[in-house]
Amino acid sequence: MSLVGAAVLGSLAALTTIALPANIQPPFPLLTFLRFDPAELFDVLAFLIFGPIPALITATVHWAILAETGTNGILGPTAKFAAVLATLFGLWLGSMVYRRFTRRFTNTSVALGTMLGFAALARVGLMLVVNYFIFTFVGPVIFGIDYLGFSQRSLAAVGMQFASPWQVLWAMLFFTSIFNGLHAAFSVVIPYMIFTPLSLKVPEIASGHPWISKFTSH
Repeated sequence: MSLVGAAVLGSLAALTTIALPANIQPPFPLLTFLRFDPAELFDVLAFLIFGPIPALITATVHWAILAETGTNGILGPTAKFAAVLATLFGLWLGSMVYRRFTRRFTNTSVALGTMLGFAALARVGLMLVVNYFIFTFVGPVIFGIDYLGFSQRSLAAVGMQFASPWQVLWAMLFFTSIFNGLHAAFSVVIPYMIFTPLSLKVPEIASGHPWISKFTSH
């Protein structure tokens, strides 16, 4: 059941990305080309319902469909895949920390807060490294994409001028780190808000002992 559910959610995630193109996704206010992708909500929902391994399957199905059907090459879907994997890893690590240090009580708010904190840290940390190599090597050298030039123009459009490419690079790493921290919150809080009414109204979820209920039940 969990594997089938994971595959279905992965397909829904990919279809959401295709059906909701970037230009209608919520933008990051400072740099509007950075968008909050609602498709990630399915990846995290799979984690909450089925657990880490099925969520990994969901994310992989999501990436595979986008990589196969996307018109902009494999770099974008792969960078997105890395961000989702970092978020899922952080959620899993946060759950392990919570279970290790709070054995005497269970509290949903504390559990979710711990998982969200680790998810944000993992996503920001991993994507800081990934984006550095995308801006400096993978983009310009392998794919022939001048990300720094595009970034400089984007920053100039909102009134930020930088004298050198290195200043542009560090500014972009700073702003994308803020974006990834916010995206982690977006990707975790909304699925949990969806999961709660689902667990009450959908018998298959309520009676199936969703993964997160193993250590957040009161």
